Amino acid sequence: MSLESGERESGSDQFSFPPSWKDNARMQVQFAMFRSRHLDTEDYDAKMKFWTDLITKYLKFCGRPIFSLRDLQLQFMRGDQLPACLDTVISELQQRKQIRSRSEFEHDPANSWSGWLVNSLVKRPLSWSWSKIKHSVVSEDLEASALVEWIHLDALNSTCDLIAEKVLSENSGKLLHFDTFKTLCKAQQVRIHSDKDFCVCLLALNVRQLVGLEFEVKKGLRQIHLVKIPKKDGDDLNISQEDHDVYNQQNAQAQLLKQLEDLEEQIKVNDEKARQYLKENKRQMAKTYLRKRHLLEKKHERLSIALHNIESLLSSVEEARNSGVVLDALKTGSNSLKKILSDSGLKYDNVDEVLADVRETLDQHREVQDVLSNSVVEGANQDEDQLEQELRDLCGESSPAKFTPLINNNKEKAEVVITDEEMIAMLQDLEVEDGTVSQMSTRTVKTMQGL
Repeated sequence: MSLESGERESGSDQFSFPPSWKDNARMQVQFAMFRSRHLDTEDYDAKMKFWTDLITKYLKFCGRPIFSLRDLQLQFMRGDQLPACLDTVISELQQRKQIRSRSEFEHDPANSWSGWLVNSLVKRPLSWSWSKIKHSVVSEDLEASALVEWIHLDALNSTCDLIAEKVLSENSGKLLHFDTFKTLCKAQQVRIHSDKDFCVCLLALNVRQLVGLEFEVKKGLRQIHLVKIPKKDGDDLNISQEDHDVYNQQNAQAQLLKQLEDLEEQIKVNDEKARQYLKENKRQMAKTYLRKRHLLEKKHERLSIALHNIESLLSSVEEARNSGVVLDALKTGSNSLKKILSDSGLKYDNVDEVLADVRETLDQHREVQDVLSNSVVEGANQDEDQLEQELRDLCGESSPAKFTPLINNNKEKAEVVITDEEMIAMLQDLEVEDGTVSQMSTRTVKTMQGL
């Protein structure tokens, strides 16, 4: 991607420069070499921020974590003017630990900045010292330093996040060829500048434990061959023989599908040619193409059966994997339940003994409640009788009529016998609504008195 000065349009495929990029006077100052910081600290820091932010934004946009001084000079060129200050910017980024040399990163991508410095100062002191002495004695090769490749860590992490979000999450549990992985990234519109940028991104993802990698040596170069995307976090990232077998079967499946598509196209072509020759009344030529079509159809049938067998085998492998996962889950659950029962002492004998003890305790509680209920009720009745007697004494009332029950030996139920005086007293106490007594009632009373 080349960038021309003054004519940038904001779009999905074009990098957007800041508005000041069109200001020639201001950009003249920005393109000039840095003056000493102690002369004007504010201008120095503002200019440094302009370039560091611009470089970060550009590298993230392009999906280009790898860069060199020459690359940046060419990409930020305005007309025939090259920025003369970028070497100072790169030096500042290195001091801030925002970039690493590509060779150092590929040698030890998992190493942190502190570990990298220890590795440089302690493990390789001779080479580091010789480098310092050489640069202090011999003039620095500016052309060579302009071609040194660096890795911008923020741009690298940004690209890796996009790959993890759009590609890894959609293809979990797959083993992919490096070229296939690139195709998936392109299909998901993850912009990555070159194969070397792809490689450093995969190395960073491997350090994050998000992918497993297998390398091969081709033409004397060690290259990434296969990329394993784990099905879930914590899965083994090493590519096993089983993974290779499944990968080979998937490749065979893809090849058979491609061959079947080609055969279907050839069958269609031969059928059209047979029809064409038949219209021209060239029956022998039409028969020739019909025979070819029949041969292609038989081949198509054989390949279809082979494809079905491979797909059945892959389905069985996947089913076996799922069954293994279910079995592992059942084992884990069984062991957990056994441990819980053992820790809590939940056994048949213990539970039965505890339940028997609970039943006995409940029976004792009911007996106590019955005893308390009876004693309380009897005492309450006695207190009630005493209170009624006191109320009658206060009101000057006579004691209520007492009924003497007579037991009839011939009957099971007791009979109550009331004397005549008691009956008359009870009748006199009755009240009538209109205050008068009927003649029949009076006659009845006199009759009972005469008796």
